[in-house]
Amino acid sequence: MPFAHSLVAHCAICGNIEVKRIASDLADGFAAPLWRTLGVPAFRCIPCRHKFFSVLPLSKVVQDRDYKIDKIAS
Repeated sequence: MPFAHSLVAHCAICGNIEVKRIASDLADGFAAPLWRTLGVPAFRCIPCRHKFFSVLPLSKVVQDRDYKIDKIAS
């Protein structure tokens, strides 16, 4: 993993920086209640689907892309 990727939010499992911000209620873990109380943002790794909290900012490359899932019109 390049040094620049260690300064932005990235997946601890696969090292990917293509993460999506999710609601903090969706991320689990031992310290999840503490992170939620402190207001730390939760993220989801797109390729491996790992959910985690991180105090690091999103990469500017990722912020420019749209990772939203379109809702199917009913």
